[in-house]
Amino acid sequence: MIKQCKKCQADYNITEKDQEFYKKVSPTFNGQVFEIPEPILCPDCRQQRRQSFRNEFNLYHRKCDLCKNDFISNYSSDKSYKVYCPACYFGDGWDPLEYGRDFNFSRPFFQQFKELYDDVPKLGLIALGDNENSDYTHDAYRLKNCYLTFDGEQAKDCYYGETFVGLKDCCDFLTLQMCELCYECVNCKDCYNLKYSQFCFNCSDSAFLVDCIGCKNCFGCANLHRKDYYIFNEPHTKEKYEEKMKFLELHNYDNVQKAKEIFQKFNIEQFKKEFRGHMNENVSGDNVHNSKGSDFCFDCDSVRDCKFCTNVQLSSNDCYDIDIWGDRMSLCYNGECVGAGAERIIGSFYCGFDSNNLYHSIFCWKGSHDIFGSVGLTKKSYCIFNKQYSKEEYEKLAGQIAEHMIKTNEFGQFFPIQLSSFGYNETVAQLFYPINKFEAKERKYQWQDKDVKEYKSQTYKIPSEIEDVTDEIIGQTLVCEECGKNYKVVEQELLYYKRMQTPVPHKCFNCRHIDRYKLRNPRKLWDRKCDKCSAEIKTTYSPERPEKVYCEKCYLKEIN
Repeated sequence: MIKQCKKCQADYNITEKDQEFYKKVSPTFNGQVFEIPEPILCPDCRQQRRQSFRNEFNLYHRKCDLCKNDFISNYSSDKSYKVYCPACYFGDGWDPLEYGRDFNFSRPFFQQFKELYDDVPKLGLIALGDNENSDYTHDAYRLKNCYLTFDGEQAKDCYYGETFVGLKDCCDFLTLQMCELCYECVNCKDCYNLKYSQFCFNCSDSAFLVDCIGCKNCFGCANLHRKDYYIFNEPHTKEKYEEKMKFLELHNYDNVQKAKEIFQKFNIEQFKKEFRGHMNENVSGDNVHNSKGSDFCFDCDSVRDCKFCTNVQLSSNDCYDIDIWGDRMSLCYNGECVGAGAERIIGSFYCGFDSNNLYHSIFCWKGSHDIFGSVGLTKKSYCIFNKQYSKEEYEKLAGQIAEHMIKTNEFGQFFPIQLSSFGYNETVAQLFYPINKFEAKERKYQWQDKDVKEYKSQTYKIPSEIEDVTDEIIGQTLVCEECGKNYKVVEQELLYYKRMQTPVPHKCFNCRHIDRYKLRNPRKLWDRKCDKCSAEIKTTYSPERPEKVYCEKCYLKEIN
């Protein structure tokens, strides 16, 4: 069934399998099933809504509104909400049920929810568990000596990265698993001493690789499996390889920039696999592994019978429209940051940790169940708008609210962007669906104006050679050559660059992070033909792109 998006007017398809899923996740209140309506927005507009609630990378200094102490937060100090530091938020000094209120059936649900959401204190920084010497991090745990790392767990001595597990001594990364001494790498797993590489597995002591598996001592290579001493896909002796590597002088900034340009041209000329992923069955999307029966999924692992999911990891079943997290997640729909034993969580933001039957709620977790339209609840049940009810009262009222929301076209939808507590340009949505300030104001989205005090003149000229960079650079004001924003180099970061023999970056963290995102294909699928056998394929390479794209069968023949 073809439908038209109520926001952007794009056409999108609702299949019979989709309809079966919406029925499967539909809740039952007081013995009556309230069916989740088919979405009125296309997949992109649904994702844009969800992403507009997540400020992943912007950190600020501010005071906790409870203990009054200074702390690092992802809420800027000019925001009018009450914001608590993690110790206070999870402490006994306040009770979220004090903000409880009745539901008014003469008003839309989301309008009332915004009033509740604005009143309940915000969690100023997501710090789950104890982190050691890792204050400037967010949405991560079990960290030691980490700086500006986000969305992950288990890392030591790592800097400037997002989405990770099990890292040591890594810097400037995007989506790494079980890696050590990796620099400027994207979507790599089980790698060691790897630089400037993407989509590699079990590679080591190499640089500028893409789509390689089990390679060691290689430079500028693509689509190689289990090779040693290769340069631009050509074999070399050990002695010749080491001689050429010494000649490249990759400790020099200018040489690295030249190498990036040469490798980019080489990479475009190499054939590409229609779909990046391993150990999959009946899966579409990109960068998906160990999965089955899932469509339009991106950067996921171990998902089964899922659709429109991104960055979902670790055993997730029967879920649609979920961004971020996973881990024993099932029967969840239209949520942002959902997982860790989450079951039947609908239209919610950052809910999970063995919670179930949560609807249109935010930050409700740790064993909570049967919650509707609530904020900040831990180990609670049978609550609506942060007000406690008996099981019987909850079932009756929840059914009435669901019926009301179906009439107002709100049931099953994620919160509108206008409800977000962040400026649109602070959120992940700006990465994937960028707009300018004028467009944001026209749509009545919040916008975070930049602090003009951030922009100062550079006080230190960065030498091209890493060996010429002195301790004087620490704490000096540097200016990003891309956006003009100021940034600094911290002590442990400089030690890392010297150890890895990599030049100091000339761009700020945000611009470097955007550059890494650009190394991935867009989260869209196009119909095209295999450039080898002309078989019909679905791929993230649009038909007008210059790369040769092969179906999986032809790709495997070429590399073996």
